[in-house]
Amino acid sequence: MESLEKELGVLLAEQMREQMNNLSAAVQLLTDELGDRDEKCRQYLAIMNQSMYRMMRMVSNLEYVNAMGGAREFQGREVDLAGLCRDLEYQAQPLLRRGKVSFTYREERSDLIVQGDGALLRRMLLNLIANAIQAAGRRGETGLHLSANRERAVITVWDNGPGLEKMQGYSRALERPDGLGLGLKVVRDIVQLHGGTLVFDQREGRGLNAVVSLPLCQPNGQQVKTPPSQVDGSGGFAPILVELAGVLPFQVYLPGEREE
Repeated sequence: MESLEKELGVLLAEQMREQMNNLSAAVQLLTDELGDRDEKCRQYLAIMNQSMYRMMRMVSNLEYVNAMGGAREFQGREVDLAGLCRDLEYQAQPLLRRGKVSFTYREERSDLIVQGDGALLRRMLLNLIANAIQAAGRRGETGLHLSANRERAVITVWDNGPGLEKMQGYSRALERPDGLGLGLKVVRDIVQLHGGTLVFDQREGRGLNAVVSLPLCQPNGQQVKTPPSQVDGSGGFAPILVELAGVLPFQVYLPGEREE
């Protein structure tokens, strides 16, 4: 029965992805046809675009969860964790400013190298950032802090939201930005794949810390590069717009405003 449910889940996700790609193409054709003639129509198209990105996030998480426990390709390599975090800040800042959310990045070391999959680590971080933005709310404050503790890199994603006392336990921590409640499963699995740990704790005063600890590795002397992040390889949807679709304002998805 479990095997059948997994097969049905995979089939459903594939069909949903195909239909979303068709919708994306149709929206692009409408955008080209309408041009800049009607601002209200452009806003409607932006809402459609954002909905597609939200659906893509749910489908992507569903596909990932279906793969848990089975054979899953894991492209291990040296990843410049500090470079990856700086790249995310560079991409996220202009988007979050549109949503009136303060996001800051601080690093204590710039030479932190981990062994793993850069795309998966980026996905894990974006899930945590999306949750922090959701918790902080409009005009809230969020941030990403990178440090080291002995032989481990420590990533802290924080917010100044209501904190744990307003939440129904740890299991709710990452469910809100994900329509299916799969965000926490995805994050925990990625952390475990990289030999890490994930804990949530209450900040002093107000807010929540999501703390990820990952084992460091010694660089091999070659230049370490963070894998490109503009396209996720499954239809041209930009990962940062997919993972943050539940918390960004729809204006970010106006035709001509999206990342290419």
